[in-house]
Amino acid sequence: MYEQFGAIVDQNDKTVTFKLFVPDNTLDPDQYTSGGSPGLTDVFVIGGFQNPLTRIWDPDHPVRMSPSNYTDPQTATVKGIVYTFVSAPLPDGFYEYKYLLHFTEAAPRQITDPCSRYGGTENQNSAFVVGGSVATVQPLASPRRPYGDLILYELMIDDFTANLKRSDEAPLQTIARKLDDLVALGINAIEFMPWTAWTYPVDTTQDFSWGYNPVQYFSVAHKYTLNPDTELDKLVHLKRLINECHKRDIHVIMDGVFNHADASPPDRGFPYYWLYQEPADSPYVGNFADHSYFQDLDYANQCTYEYIRDVCFYWMDKFQIDGIRLDNTLGIYKADDRAHGLPKLLSDIRAHCVDTDNKNFALILEHSWDFEAIDVTNKVGATSCWLDPFRSRNMDYLGNRPEGRPQVDPGLMRLLDAHRDFGTDHTPTIYIENHDHRRFMLKAGGRDFWYLTQPYIIALFTSPGATLIYNGQEFGLDNDMPEDGDGRVVPRPLNWLLRDAEPGPTLFARYQQMMSIRNAHPGLRSTNFYPNNWDESNTQRNEHGFGLDRAGNLVVYHRWGDDGQGHLERFYIALNFAQYTQWVSFEVPDAGPWTDLISGHTVTAQGGRLSVEVGSNWGAIFFKRD
Repeated sequence: MYEQFGAIVDQNDKTVTFKLFVPDNTLDPDQYTSGGSPGLTDVFVIGGFQNPLTRIWDPDHPVRMSPSNYTDPQTATVKGIVYTFVSAPLPDGFYEYKYLLHFTEAAPRQITDPCSRYGGTENQNSAFVVGGSVATVQPLASPRRPYGDLILYELMIDDFTANLKRSDEAPLQTIARKLDDLVALGINAIEFMPWTAWTYPVDTTQDFSWGYNPVQYFSVAHKYTLNPDTELDKLVHLKRLINECHKRDIHVIMDGVFNHADASPPDRGFPYYWLYQEPADSPYVGNFADHSYFQDLDYANQCTYEYIRDVCFYWMDKFQIDGIRLDNTLGIYKADDRAHGLPKLLSDIRAHCVDTDNKNFALILEHSWDFEAIDVTNKVGATSCWLDPFRSRNMDYLGNRPEGRPQVDPGLMRLLDAHRDFGTDHTPTIYIENHDHRRFMLKAGGRDFWYLTQPYIIALFTSPGATLIYNGQEFGLDNDMPEDGDGRVVPRPLNWLLRDAEPGPTLFARYQQMMSIRNAHPGLRSTNFYPNNWDESNTQRNEHGFGLDRAGNLVVYHRWGDDGQGHLERFYIALNFAQYTQWVSFEVPDAGPWTDLISGHTVTAQGGRLSVEVGSNWGAIFFKRD
């Protein structure tokens, strides 16, 4: 429904139809039960279209929009009022605009368009384009993979492109230019940090955000689409980027921030908040669950739910994205309420996927930062959740090492058995680093101590679940970031020169090799793990040689699965977190030979056991196909 609103351009006759929807519970009581009247007397639109040749706004002569009842064509229900204006034909160009509201009592107020497809250059203006290039997003070149087969690259658009972008390209074009390098690394999915428009500061030169303070959910941040050489090509850059990803079988995951909106200040904040004479009367904003952040969206009201649902459908249908990571779902989930919030949203997205033949669409939660997120993932039918203990506990092992060396504990076995407690059709997203926390390399002590991270890298790619790395992790960036405070969300441009300065090349080769091994062996992507359900009171390996030896900083585990051709693949992984080489012995089902996928060496079992040497801060993956 909401995709029908905003500034809709007819590229044939060059006119634009402005539509602003306002729900009304006197017309449809289901629209909201908490909230009130907007107190509007008139709605106007102002912008560059008023003077097409100069693009000069004329707020003294605003264009009045006509109100009428809006009937949802899907349900034949009158849901509220839509304010409409159709422009005269316009020359090709990029036009910015805002709505001007008159109230019964409050002073007039300008707001941005909640359904705008384009962010403007300043002041949180909305925008539209007449003319320009056209592109249609194509699906992946090959069928979409199960989510557990993905190796995701979390990409922060500003930081990734800052030291790469040419003067004649938009940041989205820069990323497209670098895709072959990411393919060479071995990833098969990019999880983009939010590209939707956030609240601009007054000084646009200081316009930096991670994107978790959204304002315009249907639009892309203007700075990401800005190519100084052409004002007409904007959204087409994102469509072309997704096409280039899909040509390379790179899955595109969108980061959706649907828990909250940034509502300040009035002329730049979330428009469905400031559309109301008394913003407290907005049915779109209100604390729904327990996790308040910015201005929470109130999923108890149908109008809010429909708005976010339609946002999801828009990106799914128009941009052919392959999944959505739902940020901070604590604020949209109530355990005893399946009819509202997260359960309802995911249920309707799944139904939409069935209706549109959209298979293997991934729905990933960032819920709680503990194992409780697993239970919610299962209950709401999400594909996955970020399993943050995999990062936080491994960081503790790496950073809290006594005597200058890592000191693992039995809890590591729970991390390696990452799929434990997940339902059959659900899987964890595991990582040792992401945008939200300090660099893993920094926890090791910096790039000089890069070798300490090697067993953790091997663990990441040999554990069950979809694996994720954060941009720059692959060559060992170690820039600091506070866990809270004002210095947290600031630019940290990737220093690509470190990619070619040691230990950058060595680390890149490590990640590249581990990704290649994981991609080549479906059995490593199975859920099978032994010894599962490890008793964390045990600090020594079992009689078969498996488990954790805390005193020796040594771990041994077994993975197995079908190779996709009906053959069984077996993997025996030994990780040595100690500062010295160790011999390790464990049972295997036959003599072999067994090949270490990392070194390429082959070994033969004696007496039903492999006895092998594992280097310090290193590991081995002994493999055989039956």
